[in-house]
Amino acid sequence: MSIIKRGLTSFDLKLIGIILMVFDHIHQMFYFEGVPLWFTMLGRLVAPIFLFLSAEGFYYTRNRKKYMLNLLIGFWICQILFMAVPAILPNSKVELINTIFGTLFLGLCAMWVYDGFFGKVKYIGKAVLGLLFLIVTPFVTMFVMASQDMPLIIKQIFIFFIPSVLTVEGGPIFILLALMFHIFRNKKIGTYLTLVLVSLFIFISSPQNDQWMMVFSLLPIYLYNGEEGRKEKWLFYIFYPLHIIVLYLLSTLIFL
Repeated sequence: MSIIKRGLTSFDLKLIGIILMVFDHIHQMFYFEGVPLWFTMLGRLVAPIFLFLSAEGFYYTRNRKKYMLNLLIGFWICQILFMAVPAILPNSKVELINTIFGTLFLGLCAMWVYDGFFGKVKYIGKAVLGLLFLIVTPFVTMFVMASQDMPLIIKQIFIFFIPSVLTVEGGPIFILLALMFHIFRNKKIGTYLTLVLVSLFIFISSPQNDQWMMVFSLLPIYLYNGEEGRKEKWLFYIFYPLHIIVLYLLSTLIFL
């Protein structure tokens, strides 16, 4: 009852997301040892929580460009680690792909573009460039990957180091969800309805995809009280790649 009365701070939401994320990745790394499917089902709640928090962070941060740059650097670091570690210690049962940092970065790009067109302080020219980046990058990536003459190193750069709506985790749906969280930031009903409708769309269009279960993240988001709580700026940036690499190493060195 005290939690319901007090609500959840941004830090509380982050901790919930981190805990559920660990369950999800434990299933990813040890599914072949019989880890139950409900571990990864819990993980379906993670993305909306962090997308919601990214919209809050975008609103409150004093330096949006630095916030976006931090996510982009986090994306690059994860991509390097997720390529290097499996190359050194291969695991035929586990694949390290994508990173939520790329999705969060593109979500912030979409928010920044939206504000450039519709915010109180408009920057139309820059917003157009940002919109072109979001729209054109996927087509360039597809062209590069389809080209028979393109050097492998160029293909790897586009796939692994240039975030695109077609290659990041969750794709266009997650980026749209992040943008809608930003647009409806002061309209709670709009936030809740967006999450429900996106979850319903996933369920109808792809019933076998358990990502629709992210609708249950509605509860912790509903309990959010708008306060920051404990300040741990770098907790997620450090913990995210660290726990994935540790779990991968345990999976590879112990069970294979």
